Amino acid sequence: MILPTQAQNQDATKSQNSSSGILNQRILKAYESLSVARELLKFERMEALPIGTLVTWVGNFPNRKGVRITKFSVTPSSTPGGIAKAEEKSILLEFNGSTLSKVVSEIKTANYTSEDNIVIRMTDNTPLDNNVDDLVIYADRNGKEAEYPLNYLPDEGVNRDRSEFKKEFYLKLIEDFFVHVLRLQEMQSQHSSKNQKKLLQSYKESLEY
Repeated sequence: MILPTQAQNQDATKSQNSSSGILNQRILKAYESLSVARELLKFERMEALPIGTLVTWVGNFPNRKGVRITKFSVTPSSTPGGIAKAEEKSILLEFNGSTLSKVVSEIKTANYTSEDNIVIRMTDNTPLDNNVDDLVIYADRNGKEAEYPLNYLPDEGVNRDRSEFKKEFYLKLIEDFFVHVLRLQEMQSQHSSKNQKKLLQSYKESLEY
């Protein structure tokens, strides 16, 4: 015989498991979307970049294996020309052929007001294996380091640290970079189109006697 409280607990557990499963699927979908970054490897160089963005490569053209996209931002201080905080967000996407094989995302924050320096790095060496919880988290705050797998965080009952981390931090970060990847592709296409128009115009002018 199942008591009402037991039934409620079972229902709550099922609901939490369902919610966690949906969240994992969203992350896997984001990984799948990020695979379009492989198209960036075809460009010998980036002709145009958003402000505060740096793109570097893993390997040499035309045999590159990955791309790192880094975004920089600063928060001005009340002192003219001063900086209160500097932040650097990056994502490394490596490919084995056409398959996304590694995802490393990182956030570095330097707070010049409190002299607080924080690094958080998340590494998924098997992004397409349907197991999001094998993500490895590295954290460094002012030289105090820690490294642990995501499944080290509790995710039961009222303590849902793991799900909160995935939903409010990790998923938002990788989805933001997916948008940035699309922006990079768009900018390269626009630049290429402008060059083609200029080339066509020069041909027309050369034919005018």
